[in-house]
Amino acid sequence: MNRLLIRLILFIALFVWCVGFSYNSLFPNSAYTIIASPFLKKLYGTVCHQHIEKTFLFNRHYFYVCARCTGIYSGALVVSFISIFSLPRLPEKMTLLYFSAIPMLIDVLSTTTGIYSYSKIIALLTGIFFGSTAFAYILAAIENNFADKSL
Repeated sequence: MNRLLIRLILFIALFVWCVGFSYNSLFPNSAYTIIASPFLKKLYGTVCHQHIEKTFLFNRHYFYVCARCTGIYSGALVVSFISIFSLPRLPEKMTLLYFSAIPMLIDVLSTTTGIYSYSKIIALLTGIFFGSTAFAYILAAIENNFADKSL
């Protein structure tokens, strides 16, 4: 399979995923919102705790995922778009991936232990950092397994 095709498919899938978790906010007056809302809430509830106090409110509607998950998926979406045009090769070792998880881990531990109060912005930013790095590694793994070896 062609690398560009893989990257386009992943971008489209992530775009649909991100539109899905923000559907109510993006299309608040759509007749489909009433029909889709219970299904989407249940679907995204399988990957996120959906605590309302940790979720972004936009256009008088809450996203179906928390700020951290919003960051993870948004970071992955941005890097998936960039990857269509170019993406540097990552080292085989996963050191960068582990490093990108550290700020998120520190934030979770700090808010859980009460060192500081939860911040949607910090959760979003640490999620973006991790999600963008994680996507690059996932893309590399997919391309190493499914792309034509001649590329």
